[in-house]
Amino acid sequence: MGLTEQDIEAIRAVVEQDTEAVRRADWAAVARMFTVDAVRFPPNQQPVQGRDAIRSWLETFPPIEQFNITADEIVGCADVAFVRGTYVVSVVLEDGAGPQTDRGHYMGLLRKQVDGSWLWTTDMISSELPLPR
Repeated sequence: MGLTEQDIEAIRAVVEQDTEAVRRADWAAVARMFTVDAVRFPPNQQPVQGRDAIRSWLETFPPIEQFNITADEIVGCADVAFVRGTYVVSVVLEDGAGPQTDRGHYMGLLRKQVDGSWLWTTDMISSELPLPR
């Protein structure tokens, strides 16, 4: 059985909540959107495994000036969903050189919890931009 319309709406709400929490730099709220054993695959870095490690990784971010993500595709069945979309993030660097912007794509898996909520179990981020030289 595929995802219900209610499931798709709930997953879109997770993406929106994630967006708002990142904009506020509320890393505790972002981390709570992941299962305790979730894995995040950031670009050009080792995987980050576990909710606590994901929060610690997020806390290293410089101040966020802009953040947007889309959910361009949501598919799944019963208690597992795949989400694919794009992101744009601008951060303020400490060196005063002005904001640094990155953009790219992400894909992730969410699992429906016993209480009916959806949490990220895996997500992978792929920047479109080349590494700085």
